[in-house]
Amino acid sequence: GGLRWDVQLPFTANNDTMTAVTITSVCGKSGMGDGGTYSRCNFNSPGIKANVVPEYAQLTSGTKGYDTDWNNVSPNVGVAWRPNAQGGVLRTLLGDPDQATFRAGYSEAYERQGMSQFTGLYGLNPGSTLSLTRSASTGLVGPGESWPVLLSQKDRLFNAPFNESPTFPIAARPNRADNLNAFAPDIKIGRAQSWTVSFQRSITKDMAIDVRYVGTRGSNQWSTLNYNQRQIEGNGFYEEFLLGVENLKANNASGITNRRGSIAYFGPGTGTSPLPIYLAYLNGRTNAGDAGAYTGTSWVNSAITQDLVQSWPDPFSSAADLDGDLTRRNNALAAGLPANLFVLNPDVNENQVRDSGAFSDYHALQVDLRKRLSRGLSAGVNYQYAIERGSVFDGFKYGRRMSDQGNVRHAIKTQWDLTLPVGRGQRFGSNLGPVLDGIVGGWSLNGVGRIQASVVDFSAAGDDGDIRLVGMTVDDLQSIYKHEIRINPSNGLPTVYMFPDDVILNTRRAFSVDPTSVTGYSSLGVPEGRYFAPANREGCINLRLAGGQCGPQTIMVRAPWFTRFDVGVTKKFPFVGQTNFEVRLDVLNVFDNINFDNVASPGSTAGIFQTTGFYDDPSNTYDPGGRLGQLMFRFNW
Repeated sequence: GGLRWDVQLPFTANNDTMTAVTITSVCGKSGMGDGGTYSRCNFNSPGIKANVVPEYAQLTSGTKGYDTDWNNVSPNVGVAWRPNAQGGVLRTLLGDPDQATFRAGYSEAYERQGMSQFTGLYGLNPGSTLSLTRSASTGLVGPGESWPVLLSQKDRLFNAPFNESPTFPIAARPNRADNLNAFAPDIKIGRAQSWTVSFQRSITKDMAIDVRYVGTRGSNQWSTLNYNQRQIEGNGFYEEFLLGVENLKANNASGITNRRGSIAYFGPGTGTSPLPIYLAYLNGRTNAGDAGAYTGTSWVNSAITQDLVQSWPDPFSSAADLDGDLTRRNNALAAGLPANLFVLNPDVNENQVRDSGAFSDYHALQVDLRKRLSRGLSAGVNYQYAIERGSVFDGFKYGRRMSDQGNVRHAIKTQWDLTLPVGRGQRFGSNLGPVLDGIVGGWSLNGVGRIQASVVDFSAAGDDGDIRLVGMTVDDLQSIYKHEIRINPSNGLPTVYMFPDDVILNTRRAFSVDPTSVTGYSSLGVPEGRYFAPANREGCINLRLAGGQCGPQTIMVRAPWFTRFDVGVTKKFPFVGQTNFEVRLDVLNVFDNINFDNVASPGSTAGIFQTTGFYDDPSNTYDPGGRLGQLMFRFNW
């Protein structure tokens, strides 16, 4: 057992040029909250509550980037027990007393972050660098000068004046031209708690098996949240978005040409409702009850209306359509809506805060079978079943939750080294003559193999990051998820598909929307049978950023098995004494297995569920992915 105290002093600036951002500037006009992890600012509370202009403060020399975390105590304990069963049932179960051992251990460790965590974050704030790039439009020639500038006229070019030292504080530029980047002042150092339990016993005098469980829990892990993630609850937008969906349905069903594809309000008795927020952003007007106020092409603009189609309503994208456009934001301000209706800090674009609220865990069962070198053979086989989970962020109203992560779920690895016991100095043929020994002696065979299967999460693979299954279960999905080469009808070429044609076609239909259609679907048709579909639909709209309300939180499917075996054959020809000449043949991927990349990409395009990649090395230099042989000659002395 042991105990260690880890104190990591935070990043400290050694010069005066970098800048930091306070939480007050992060919260901006929305004001400070109660200080919790997800309530440091007044989220989901539109209305100007503080007269704060975001600014970048000087990170003076000697200033710590965040508060020191002093309580990082790391215990560790381990125990090993050899039962020493000399006979009876326990001896049968445990095997050789010198080989049967139970082990268990627990430890804690704290993460040490790299310098880029600090310089990367602070370096994104203005102050540490100044761009002096100039062009024809930014003052490359002096005032009153004109183009062109000839090579012989280099004296016409000049160095633009600039301040060698910035003036602090630096105010953020208006209209969301800047990003804020800050550390949460109460950030903690990430911690990993690990534990293991194992049992090892002999099978024969040359072979042993080891079975163990390994677990790890990560807490206080660092991640970055965008505090300007658009909010659609608490400001009336979500309720109005639902009315907009009904408006589009009613207008398409009316059969009236000028209403087709429109989300506008057309007055009493038309089945449509006033949309005051949309009217403020699109037209800058406040008289939402007047059908005559809904003028202009924005109400039938498919870039806006496609997010309100009943077959795939997307309120977050619709909020981005309004709040992401400067002209529309100015319209809303002129109509009296608060600047922070959708985002916490309307004066900046991204509003990044690095905190320690993330967490994860890992669980693995490992079985290791080993044979030590005897009779010319050593070998080992290892199997692991692992589950990896991590936290996902659902928004400031919901916080983080644990979610299964796609990882290598099954992994089998093996290696072997066999020297044939024939020839001089070996078990057989030790008295062979030089010629015969040169033919049958000195042979060896070795290799490595890997068979593994990753788990793919389809629930995070759709166009909106949240999907559901229609007409099939997860077990059905597992049975049809495989690589299959078929002729692509669009080009007549052999193509690798992951799913049958009917699943692909109907998935494309489900993700293809038409805001002018009564059904909401495009000319591809209405989906039927078995397919993937967006989780959002009429009657259910997901309000969590990571999904899971209208579809499964995870749709885990085992990918096709990855198989790879590399073997080598060696022949040694002895010379005088310890010298010998060696010829070796290596064959990589001896079974020529094509390990295609796995795809999980529901969507509307014709290329969904097609894979064009396969395993090779990153540079495609040493291993192109297919069977590869190499012949080597070596002289040893």
